[in-house]
Amino acid sequence: MDDMPVLERIGVACPILGERAAFMEWLSAAGYEPVPMLDLDLLARELSSRPVEALIADVSLVSVADLPRLIRLLGANRPLIVVGEAEGRPARRSPRKAVPRLQSQIDGVSAKIMDVSIEGVRLEVSGTAAPALPPFFTLRVPAFGVTAKVKRVWVAVPNQGALWCGGIIDRGQPVKTEIAWSRFIQTAPTISGELTLRPSN
Repeated sequence: MDDMPVLERIGVACPILGERAAFMEWLSAAGYEPVPMLDLDLLARELSSRPVEALIADVSLVSVADLPRLIRLLGANRPLIVVGEAEGRPARRSPRKAVPRLQSQIDGVSAKIMDVSIEGVRLEVSGTAAPALPPFFTLRVPAFGVTAKVKRVWVAVPNQGALWCGGIIDRGQPVKTEIAWSRFIQTAPTISGELTLRPSN
């Protein structure tokens, strides 16, 4: 009997249901075994008994004082990726829509849209290092005639040569831009219906 492949385990410590589910979906699609961890106590127990190769942790769960302990638990050469913003972020209020890798550009760099919502977007960018992605950028979707300013929220590197970025649409834009973005959400093709991943309360 053939041996089953051993998947690299990636911990996902995020209290928001929708974001946790999204990270687990993306990691599974990339060939990893995502391990949900809902709080720091569970995280510590899980890391002690079954180590992971990397940990994605929401900033709301990880204080500056916790970082040394987490790094020790992870072990040498195992990255800790902290996502979110220290000052907090708005709860997701609208469902996401998975789309078939729509061609787009961010500040002139080629990218592909993976899913969209009224509030935000998830992108795949090739050949760009995480530090090179600015905190704000202009997203263009030529096929739909859409241009919007996006605030970067998180960045992840699922595999070599690829970069994933999640962002929220800047609400300080002209009404015309917001209407165009809403129309884009309605008319963009979908690959598996809407992903109604909402935060838990």
